[in-house]
Amino acid sequence: MTKSFLFCILIFFAFPSFGQYDLEDAKEKEEKDEDEKLNFFELKKRIYVGADLSLRFGNSTYLYIGPMVGYDIWKGVSAGVTSMYQFSRFSFTGGSAISYHSYGAGLFARYRPLRLPNLLLQAEFDVYNTDDFTTAYGGDRTFVPAVMPGLGYAGGTDRFYYQLMLFYDLVNDPNNPLPRLFSDFPLYIRYGIVFYLG
Repeated sequence: MTKSFLFCILIFFAFPSFGQYDLEDAKEKEEKDEDEKLNFFELKKRIYVGADLSLRFGNSTYLYIGPMVGYDIWKGVSAGVTSMYQFSRFSFTGGSAISYHSYGAGLFARYRPLRLPNLLLQAEFDVYNTDDFTTAYGGDRTFVPAVMPGLGYAGGTDRFYYQLMLFYDLVNDPNNPLPRLFSDFPLYIRYGIVFYLG
C-alpha cells in the first residue's frame, strides 16, 4: 500500500510538469500572428490595379483596354505588369471593311513624386502581337516591341486617381498597333484609372 501511495504521489507531481504553460512562448506566438496579419494589410496598401481605356465609333471603330497591376516599392517608385487588347475596324465608302485584333503585355516602372502627386513619370517595355502592316493584307502576324517613356497627369486622391499619359515610342516600329497622336510621329496618348487595394 505504501508503494501504491508513493506511486500516486509521483504521478500527481509529474502531470503539472507536462502541463506547464509558458507565457513567453505564447506571447511570442501571438506577436508573430499579429505581424503576419499586419504585413498582409501593409502589402495590400502597396498594391494598385487599374486599366487604360479607349473607345471610338464611326467609320473607324476602335476599342482598347489595358489592365495593369503595380506595387509601390519605395517613396513614389513603383513597378508592375501591364497587358492590352485592341480591336480596330476601318470601313470604306464602297462597303468593304478591314478589321484586326492586337494583344500584348509588358513591364513598367513608374515614379509619382510625393511632393508633386499629380505628376507621373513612367517607362515601359511592351511586346504586341498584331497584323503585319508592312506586307499585303493576308493575315500574317508579327511581334512588335515598344520601349516607351512617358509623362502624365494624375488627378484624384492618393488611393484612387485617373491618369492621362503621353508616351513616345523609341523603337518606332511601323507595325505598332496603337493609334498615333500624329501620323508621322510615334507619340501615343492613354487615359486610365488606378486604385489601391488597401
